[in-house]
Amino acid sequence: MKFKKIILALIGFILVVVFFNMFTGYQKSETRLSLEFQVNSDQADNYQLFYIMNKDQEWTEEQSLHQDYGQKGDWVNLKYDLPKNVYSLRFDMGNQRATVKIKDVKLKGNSSVNIPLSEIITQEHELKITSQKDKQIELQVLDSDPYVILDIKAHRDAAIEGKSFLSISIISLSSVVATLISLYIINSIKEVYRFLREIFKGRRLIFSLAKNDFKTKYASSYLGIVWGFIQPLLTIVTYWFVFQVGLRSGSVSDVPFILWFIVAIIPWFFFSEALSSATNVYSEYSYLVKKVVFKIELLPVVKIISALFVHLFFILFIFVMYTGYGYYPDLYSFQMLYYLICTIMLVFSVSLVTSAIVLFFKDLNQIIIIILQIGFWFTPIGWSYTMLPDFWSNVFKLNPMFYIVEGYRDTFIYSVSFIQHPYYTLYFWMFCLTALVVGIKSLKKLKPHFADVI
Repeated sequence: MKFKKIILALIGFILVVVFFNMFTGYQKSETRLSLEFQVNSDQADNYQLFYIMNKDQEWTEEQSLHQDYGQKGDWVNLKYDLPKNVYSLRFDMGNQRATVKIKDVKLKGNSSVNIPLSEIITQEHELKITSQKDKQIELQVLDSDPYVILDIKAHRDAAIEGKSFLSISIISLSSVVATLISLYIINSIKEVYRFLREIFKGRRLIFSLAKNDFKTKYASSYLGIVWGFIQPLLTIVTYWFVFQVGLRSGSVSDVPFILWFIVAIIPWFFFSEALSSATNVYSEYSYLVKKVVFKIELLPVVKIISALFVHLFFILFIFVMYTGYGYYPDLYSFQMLYYLICTIMLVFSVSLVTSAIVLFFKDLNQIIIIILQIGFWFTPIGWSYTMLPDFWSNVFKLNPMFYIVEGYRDTFIYSVSFIQHPYYTLYFWMFCLTALVVGIKSLKKLKPHFADVI
């Protein structure tokens, strides 16, 4: 036992170091640069910032950003969001003669770096420096196309590499939390293996019960199982009409909105339906729960497989829709199988927890309904997360369905491999494994009391 604790402590130390380096790398990879400064002019105008990625590039309109300055005589803060690998900048100061003052020029990334005003390169026939202080410069515009050039390569690296006390604290805390979660999973690996082995042994019974569940769900209705497909189709049509016809949403990522939309809402349908039904499975199959010889651990999987039948049809529906619009399957299409496994694993892990607890806390069922309703809008299904500020973008990425929804889009639209998202992939599987361990332990502890509360 003492030797085991020493080994776990050693593994824990190694994991802290590994996670710290990984989170540091993630922070660098996700860093967004911005140039901020204050401007004061005696003329209202439009200011344009050009950027290039290397010294051989030319200044083009495609690589430029605009900001309006409309409060002449007042100090106004201007902010330009830049690509991370920007090499040099050119700041165009409108189209008319003016006296322009600039101060507090900063490049912001992981840290904020002050840009010395002495590094500003002016074009003498267009601009003239009339005053220069420590953090402020005054320029006299002499021609109709004035601009200054700023080489920010060294400052760019400093802004990306730099770390504030807050960022170091967050990375350190995240590393410790990730390590504790990993040790918790490692310590429960045998229990997880035995549980999954029982699921695998009962695979034939699971598929038999799932087919029967799927048939009986709509047995009393005239159209039968057709209702399992009609409702999602009508929902897709409704949302398409609201967003594309009503709100006039155009193409997204150079594909029609309907194609961009269906690859996100279809996995959500499966997750929502499977989680809702799997959560209440022990109440629905109470007659099996009360049988001592029946392995009730199989029941949540039965509901997931039952919901999977409809989902497989809609995956085929995605391929048909894309083919109809001229987007044909390629090698990345096989990646859909990976994200399908991810969705099954997520709903299975979470439903193990919810199905065990809901019998003792009946309100959980209503809470899950509310969470699913809110979760639809908090998952980037009908909107793009790129419109959010950095902070809120990172918050929304904590939603595990974000990984799946964007994964489906990577597969069908962007042609991006999941390997190119190592940090999201790690987070998603740690979330699933943690939920799986918690679910297995909860089921093991509460299972003897199920018959008393059903």
